Amino acid sequence: MTAITARRLSRENFVNWMAQAVAGDPTLPRDTDSHGRKPNEVTLAWPDLKSNARPIVCVAERDLQEFFAFVSTYSTTVRPFTAYFRVMPLELIDILDNADRERGNEMQIARMVAGAGIADVWMAAARQAERPSNVLPLLQSSLSLALGQTVLAGYSEAAFHWVLQEWMTTRASRGDLATDRNVGGISVAWRLVNIATTRLLPRRSLQEYGGPIASFIREAVEARAIRPEMLRSLSEIAGPELDLEKMLAASREERINRFNAALADLKRRGEADLRSQFLAGLMLAMAGNGSFEMIRSAREFDGWLDGAATWFGICASLFDESNVLTYANAAGRRIVRDLLRQDDPFDVPRADIASTELRFVGGSSADLGQLGAYAPNSIEVEILPNVVTRLLSNQGDESGGSAEQRETLLRTLDELSYLASRARRMLLDRDGRERQGDLYKSKRPSRK
Repeated sequence: MTAITARRLSRENFVNWMAQAVAGDPTLPRDTDSHGRKPNEVTLAWPDLKSNARPIVCVAERDLQEFFAFVSTYSTTVRPFTAYFRVMPLELIDILDNADRERGNEMQIARMVAGAGIADVWMAAARQAERPSNVLPLLQSSLSLALGQTVLAGYSEAAFHWVLQEWMTTRASRGDLATDRNVGGISVAWRLVNIATTRLLPRRSLQEYGGPIASFIREAVEARAIRPEMLRSLSEIAGPELDLEKMLAASREERINRFNAALADLKRRGEADLRSQFLAGLMLAMAGNGSFEMIRSAREFDGWLDGAATWFGICASLFDESNVLTYANAAGRRIVRDLLRQDDPFDVPRADIASTELRFVGGSSADLGQLGAYAPNSIEVEILPNVVTRLLSNQGDESGGSAEQRETLLRTLDELSYLASRARRMLLDRDGRERQGDLYKSKRPSRK
C-alpha cells in the first residue's frame, strides 16, 4: 500500500512549481489552507516517505483538454508535457493504491497476456493478404496487452473501463481498423480474468460474480497449470454429453476430433455467447496441450465467436507444456519480460506521450515521427501508470505500397531503362558514328 499526500494548487502556483520541476527540482509544495475546490485547480499526488519522487499531476477528466492547452502555452520547452510528467484523471487517483490483486501470480498473468495478444494479432493478420514480418509491435499495440496490464497492475473496474475507452478512442481518431472489429469478446474475457485474480472476492462471491469461468481461471492461476480435476467445475458449460476431463486424457487425434465436433455443434445451434466462446477457446487449447501451433484452427472462430481466440490464448498459456514463450520467434518471452518489469508510477514516464495529450495535440493529424523515437511511425502511449500501448501508423505502408506493388514498380523502371538504352544506341547507329560497347551487358534476351 502506498500512502499518498495530495496538494491542491491554483494555476498560478502550479506554474511556479512547474518552473522549478522542469529545472529538475520537483519539491513538495506547501499545504495551502484553502476551503472548497476552486475552478481549474491542479492536484499533485505525492508518495509519502520517498525521496527523489516525481508527483503525478491529477486533473478532473472534464478539464484535461483545457489543462494541456494551458501547459502548452506556459511551458514551451517541455513538449509533450506527459513525456516528462504523468497526468491522469483526478477521479482515478485511488488506483495508485493497487492492493486489489493477489501477489505471487505475476508470471501466470503475464503469460496469459502474451498468449491472448498472440491470438488476437494472429486473427487480425489472418484477414490480411500479407502477414507481418515482425509481430512484436503488433503485440504491443493489441487490446489484450492493454487490458492485461490493467489486470497485472491490480487496478479497479473504473480504471479497466478507462483503459478500454482510451485504447479505442486513440485508435478511432487515426482510423485504425482494429476499432472496426468487435472488441466486446476481448474485453469481457479480461474482465473475468480481473475478477478471478482480485483479492477482494472470496471463493463464494467469485462464483456469484464470475461464475464457473472465473472460478476455473483462479484455480488454474493458483496451481500454475490446468489440472484434470479442475475441468469438473465446467460441466455446467460443457453439457452432459461432453466430458472435458476425459478429453484431456485422450490422444491428440481424439482431442482434435472432439473439438471439431463441438465447434460444428455450436455453429449448427447458432450459439455465440460468452460460454460458447470460452468453451471453444478452452477446447482448442486442450487439443494441443497448450501448443500455439493449434492457432491455425482459430480461423474457424472468425465472424461469429469473436472472443474464442482470446480465450484460447489465455487457456493455452496456463498449460505446463505451453510454448507461449517461444512461439513467433520468442515474441511471447519478450512481452512477458517487459510486463514483469513494472515501473514506479512516481518516476519519469517511459512512454512518448499520454493518450489524453495525444488527443489534444491533434489525434489523427499528429505526426508520430515527431513524437516517438522507437521506430518510424510508431510511438508508445501511456494510458495509466504501467499501462502502455503502442500506436502504429499506416502512413509508411501507404507511401511504400505492398511488396507486389514495389516489385511491379521495379520491373517498370527496369523496362524503361532498357528502352532508353536501346533508343540511344539506335540514334548513334543512325548518325553513322562508331559507338563504344556497353560496359555492362544487359541480361535481358535480345528483342527482335
